[in-house]
Amino acid sequence: MSRVSVRLVVLFLLMGSSFAAAHHSFVGDYDGSKVVSLKGVIAAVRFANPHIFFTLDVPGRGSWQVETEGVAKVKSKGLNEGHLKEGTRVTVQGWLARDGSAAIGLKAITLPGGRTIVIRGTAR
Repeated sequence: MSRVSVRLVVLFLLMGSSFAAAHHSFVGDYDGSKVVSLKGVIAAVRFANPHIFFTLDVPGRGSWQVETEGVAKVKSKGLNEGHLKEGTRVTVQGWLARDGSAAIGLKAITLPGGRTIVIRGTAR
């Protein structure tokens, strides 16, 4: 193998490891045995891949970071960008972060009008 080929192989391996580090295990971050329900107002949204994140301001409990699936997966479940607007009151159910932070992995969201959309059945 030439030096150029070896360098290209090493470069691709390094790139692959950085992508793998950026994408994490849901079950590694969230405790499947600890489900919480929070009611609050959406304060900020990042509706983009690899995972959608939004901040939920919960009265008496502060701001919570909510992580869900990627764009295609949530859209296939019926959740779209129009549902996650700043100022929208929602109820979320999800698994608590293992590190004790104010973060959850989204299981389901109840929108204004009472419609509930289940995003994940398990934390796995």
